Amino acid sequence: MVRRSRHYPLGRGTCLACCLTLSLSFPLQAYSATGQAQLLAAPFNQASAMLPGLETNAAQGLSPLVSYAPSMAGRKDDGSIASNTALSHNRGTGLTSSWLASLHEQRPALTLNYLFACLFAIVALAYLMHRLYKQAVTYSATRLEQKIDERTQALALENKRLHEMSQKDPLTGIKNRHFIEEVIDQDVNRVKRAYDAAREMGQAPVKADMLAFIVDIDHFKPINDTYGHLVGDHVLTQVAQRLNTLFRNYDYVVRWGGEEFLVVARFVDRQQIDRLAEKIRLAIETMEFGIEHQGAIRLTASVGAAPYPFSVTQADKISWEQVIHLADMALYAAKTSSRNTWFSYRAQETQAIPDEVHLHPDSIEKFTKISSRSYYRKTA
Repeated sequence: MVRRSRHYPLGRGTCLACCLTLSLSFPLQAYSATGQAQLLAAPFNQASAMLPGLETNAAQGLSPLVSYAPSMAGRKDDGSIASNTALSHNRGTGLTSSWLASLHEQRPALTLNYLFACLFAIVALAYLMHRLYKQAVTYSATRLEQKIDERTQALALENKRLHEMSQKDPLTGIKNRHFIEEVIDQDVNRVKRAYDAAREMGQAPVKADMLAFIVDIDHFKPINDTYGHLVGDHVLTQVAQRLNTLFRNYDYVVRWGGEEFLVVARFVDRQQIDRLAEKIRLAIETMEFGIEHQGAIRLTASVGAAPYPFSVTQADKISWEQVIHLADMALYAAKTSSRNTWFSYRAQETQAIPDEVHLHPDSIEKFTKISSRSYYRKTA
């Protein structure tokens, strides 16, 4: 949040100083012009009294300074000249002192008013400078806070952008493996809470499962070798977009690595796993990938699937990471069978899952129910 500074009215301090000065100096206007002229002429009257020879010399047409000019004739040494200089200095000092004294005697209130007016003007000026300083400090602090807020907001936006970039695959534009690693724990905890609540109520959980699908494009390496890596990148981008259209906005479609994709259908019933696996396979099989100057090509994909929790009655026996491993094992079974197919692994609820599970094809057969496309076609 950007803070706003309080703007102090500078005109108030200036008006206050002017009003104080005018109000305190107002008695000066009561004096008449004649009194002021007499007051100003006082130093000259005193000078005339102290130097009476000036009028006589003026009457005789002589220069007023002639009679006071130091004469060098008849002087025995320079001491007399120094005496005359000192005498002139004393006369000037006496002139000024007697003028101030006369001013104070004739108009004592005038001198005091001037002094008080000057004093209050100085105080008002100091107050005004204090207000100016305070406003400058406040303005500087506000500007600093604004800059800090702007830098903080810019840094937050940049961190958000970098965080989003770290969770997005730069080629296809969908999420990457780092994104799943960050958010999946929240979904796992939500599934556990749903299962705990259903167990306390003695009911089966409804739409509380997560279904993991690992999708691998069949024969993708020959595409890069035949048409080039640019065509291969184009194929991966189109497959990612197609998978996004098959699932809801809050499901996860992630580039798992190379030509593999991970799809997580969130909070659905586990009975939907075979139907969704076939939906993925069929969608890629029916796609046409346009290649410039080469026409269109068709591709297929193999899918491996597993639900989380792996078992309804033994929900805490298989972790999310182990479910992903089981889906990868189902994908391997699809790739080694005929390709363009899918396999899904689910727990046999009548069989106990060992406390220490070794995920190996031979060991999981004891507690795993395996489904495939061929089986699905027979039962559909």
